[in-house]
Amino acid sequence: MGPRGRRAGIVATTVVLSAPDKVVTSPKHFAAYGQPEGGREYNTTDMSESRLRNLYLPPFKAAVDAGADTVMCSFNAINGVPGCANRETETDILKGEWGFDGFVDSDYTAVAELRACPPKNPDEGPCGHGVAADGPDAAQLALNAGTDSEMVSTNIRDFGRQLLAQGRISMARIDDAVRRILRVKFRAGLFEHPFVDQAKAVDPDSFLTPSDRAAARAAASKSMVLLKNDGNTLPLDTSKSVAVIGPLGDDQHDMLGPWWGQGRDEDAVSLFAGIKAQNPNTTFTPGCTILDKDPPANTPADECGSDAGFPAAVAAAKAADQVVLALGESRGMSGEAASRTDIDLPGKQQELIDAIKATGKPFTVVLFNGRPLTLSKVDAASPAILEAWFPGVEAGNAVADVLFGKVNPGGKLPVSFPRVLGQVPIYYNHEPTGRPCDVTSKYNSRYRDLASCDPLYPFGFGLSYTRFSVDNLKLSGTSVSRNGKVTASVDVTNTGDRKGDDVVQLYLHDPVASISQPVRRLRGFQRVTLEPGAKRTVSFTLDKSDFGFYDNRGKFVVEPGRIDVVAGDSSTATLTQSFTVRA
Repeated sequence: MGPRGRRAGIVATTVVLSAPDKVVTSPKHFAAYGQPEGGREYNTTDMSESRLRNLYLPPFKAAVDAGADTVMCSFNAINGVPGCANRETETDILKGEWGFDGFVDSDYTAVAELRACPPKNPDEGPCGHGVAADGPDAAQLALNAGTDSEMVSTNIRDFGRQLLAQGRISMARIDDAVRRILRVKFRAGLFEHPFVDQAKAVDPDSFLTPSDRAAARAAASKSMVLLKNDGNTLPLDTSKSVAVIGPLGDDQHDMLGPWWGQGRDEDAVSLFAGIKAQNPNTTFTPGCTILDKDPPANTPADECGSDAGFPAAVAAAKAADQVVLALGESRGMSGEAASRTDIDLPGKQQELIDAIKATGKPFTVVLFNGRPLTLSKVDAASPAILEAWFPGVEAGNAVADVLFGKVNPGGKLPVSFPRVLGQVPIYYNHEPTGRPCDVTSKYNSRYRDLASCDPLYPFGFGLSYTRFSVDNLKLSGTSVSRNGKVTASVDVTNTGDRKGDDVVQLYLHDPVASISQPVRRLRGFQRVTLEPGAKRTVSFTLDKSDFGFYDNRGKFVVEPGRIDVVAGDSSTATLTQSFTVRA
């Protein structure tokens, strides 16, 4: 395949999707699917034009610029317009402004769900949004908005001829959709090689090779975030006995996470197996059970609901030199259609922590979960906490590498963890207010029953087994034109005694603007690996895409004035320099 062209203003990329190591990607769900009312999956979203363009569209823009060839429109509505019937997002922005030449596919029955309930014809599938009266209406809205391919429901296929004959859709639009789909198929080499190698497809050894496992192990260990490590509880001592305790300690099923595809439980390495491989003097006791299932309405799931196994867990802890508590969620509690009203550790897991704490043995909590949890009680009771997420097929080995210090954790949080649920939504790039939080004064933006408005663990936070300093922030100039560039450089030094990774982060703040700007916006980050005592200078180039913003008319503006640059290794960084954008 040749170079892939983009429209003016978009950098051309070369995509060879037919290569053996390439796949067609589809960022989803387009767009603003991540802020549903009530935090409830599939629910409606309402936001300003500036927030949509400044916060929710940029990740999709980055994915498109990187070569994504399909985009999936979302179930939810934005300001009353469903994602798969939204001409502004699909055609005006994605295909027009961004020059996207791939195709837009609908989510599962999302076109059918444009219809009003109850549907005139129940056989046509689900309904919901009420912007279409029937199947033909839904097909017309979706196709004319920019949806090129309909998944599962078949309204466009079923009613296309009828709509064309009635002049409700055009042949030009049909041709455009077909060209887009064929263009991606040609890029992917589907006409030259339409079928997979079936022998390899059904042979697990062909897609779970030793090199695959090594890559999965390395990726998982790099993703983990050390949240707490009082008294150098970690790394664990391989010469001392270990008790693995907890409902997820010898679990393979949940390690694969909520989107496991063709993943098989028997291929996954449990935490107990991974730790025992590096320290044979290791035992396991579950303490309680977590099952991956949906409970009947208004009844609790079996999520560590019984403490009958606690005495055995306490005895195991007392018999060991060091303890690893494997806690968190089942994979069914995260992912799609798994919203929770309470994001504490499920069931009696906190009580299990307290019981192990009472033994006096040093212990580490390893968390397996797919969302931020409220961990104030966990933090107060636990000397060490490792956020492992759902690490995948090499979960146990990857976690053990971190616990025993073979890998020095360097991951940083991609989301803030609240202290309590009432703080949600909580995010680092919030807008300022005239009455910012001050817990010592009444008439300001505070909670009367919480001693801090800050998250428990902020965005960008993560500890290491070594120490780092970030200093010497410099700018290439003190002023820049609207279309100019400025380079920010900063030094990061490993001041500890072992090799490790740090993630240098650069934020901006526009203190005076026509629309109130976030207190800071992440504009660059770089993960660096340093030997003890080593220093590296990291540079970031900033331009109008960084210090400009979209207003509420959808217009990108670059306003004159001061821009503050903040550098460090979390969103709470304080190292600051400023430059001025000239009029």
